[in-house]
Amino acid sequence: MREPGDLAAALVMLRAHVAGQRAALAGDPATVCPYDPYGDNAVTRARARMWIRGYDLVRPASIDYTG
Repeated sequence: MREPGDLAAALVMLRAHVAGQRAALAGDPATVCPYDPYGDNAVTRARARMWIRGYDLVRPASIDYTG
């Protein structure tokens, strides 16, 4: 059963994901992520991951496996 706070928590993550996509579309570097991936708060770390996922959806990181 869902609790009312579950949807609110999901919305926070969705907003971070969309913000990452918008930053990528604007041509910003991934380093402008406003959330600390090593922060003390689990929600902040999760928001950083979602922001990067949104960013990577638009501008995937290129990985060179040749060498």
